Amino acid sequence: MRIAVCLKQAPDCSSVYVDPVSGEVDRERFVQTLNAADACALEAALRLKEQRGGSLFALTLGPDESDEVLRVALAMGADTVERLWHPSAVDWGPLTIAAALAARLHADSSSLPDLIFCGEQSSDWASGTVGPALAAYLGLPQITGVIGLEALPDPSGQLLLRVTRRLERGYRERLLTRPPLLLTVHETLNEPRYPSLPAHLAALQATIAVCDPLSLPQFAPDVEAEEATIIEVRIPRPRPHRLAIPDSQLSPFERIGEIVSGGTSRRQTRLLEGPPEELAHELVRFLKERGFV
Repeated sequence: MRIAVCLKQAPDCSSVYVDPVSGEVDRERFVQTLNAADACALEAALRLKEQRGGSLFALTLGPDESDEVLRVALAMGADTVERLWHPSAVDWGPLTIAAALAARLHADSSSLPDLIFCGEQSSDWASGTVGPALAAYLGLPQITGVIGLEALPDPSGQLLLRVTRRLERGYRERLLTRPPLLLTVHETLNEPRYPSLPAHLAALQATIAVCDPLSLPQFAPDVEAEEATIIEVRIPRPRPHRLAIPDSQLSPFERIGEIVSGGTSRRQTRLLEGPPEELAHELVRFLKERGFV
């Protein structure tokens, strides 16, 4: 079984600072690291490789600094890695990046990988576009928002996956699927492993292969297809702080107590005990009295 994982080097969210006056992002403060969702995708691919055997290929697109995420992949257990880069890629959007990744995966003399893993979204732009676009370019089925992945025994000997994906409003969807397939992984899927020190040292000595995506025959960048335009970057507005206003009929001592407690002293609570039927009846009555239902 052949598995490919697409990785990205992204800034640590805690290191991002936006100047409140100019609105510019201070890129000098960035601490670059492996994107959290991509790390979970790599861990999921490694676990499948350990269960079913095969090879794991890690791929990224980025400048020289992106070699670090590939070294992390080697330390964790990837067999081969490769970095795509061209100076013009600085201005590429997610669709062009997906086209470059697809061209590189198509460039192998053999068929496409059986499974391709991507992070659901990155910590910087969080567009969630590269994975689905890559599946479209490769003509593969895809499952997005994966929060559960399990390899099931199958009498035919083929790989059978039970996938749980996250939906809106807290819903979940469970699917049974077989390769070939592309999966985009949510960062809550698993806990990535910590490589050993010898593995880290070996990865630091490894030579990272670099490929120019413009030299790939199947790469056809379509810059006009990029529809996202960045108009402004600014820090989130803080939520207004709620200030409790005490009742004017209270004494000064009581009003000071209301201010100190944030208005919680006037809240009334009840503790109900009893069988479930009585508790449910009492809860419905309470909601009706206050106009919730």
